[in-house]
Amino acid sequence: MMCTTRLLAWVLAGAVSLAGARMASGQETPGPGDKLAARVSQFLEGVARGETQTAYEELLRGSQLITQTEAVEALVEKTGRISGQYGQYRAFEQVDVKQIGSDLVLMRYLYKCENFPVVWYFTFYRTPAPGELSAENDTWRVITVQFDTRLERLAF
Repeated sequence: MMCTTRLLAWVLAGAVSLAGARMASGQETPGPGDKLAARVSQFLEGVARGETQTAYEELLRGSQLITQTEAVEALVEKTGRISGQYGQYRAFEQVDVKQIGSDLVLMRYLYKCENFPVVWYFTFYRTPAPGELSAENDTWRVITVQFDTRLERLAF
């Protein structure tokens, strides 16, 4: 048991040192999370300002979802009712980001209103070019966007 604990501590210390050395030398390649987080922040700020239609147009640019006009209109309308149902907007924060493989990113945000919070879910995907194993470009598209008030889902 003592050997296992020491070995685990040694492995963790080495991993932390290696990660620090990569970051210091500039070898650490940032993932898409920061860029996508900026897009989501811009979207949520637009929603908070009441510019819901424009916010969705920007978020969904380049996405197949933009062609589903009736669904997008319904989502814009439902989003416009948030402040009436849950109170005035106060703040938002990112609560989870998961990158699945190299081409799929799942993000969750807590949109804090005066009376009750709303949970937003965003899924971004990029498609590799024909003949490539993974996407080298940064053309991330939203493939799902939704929100609800099921706060218990934040625990999972």
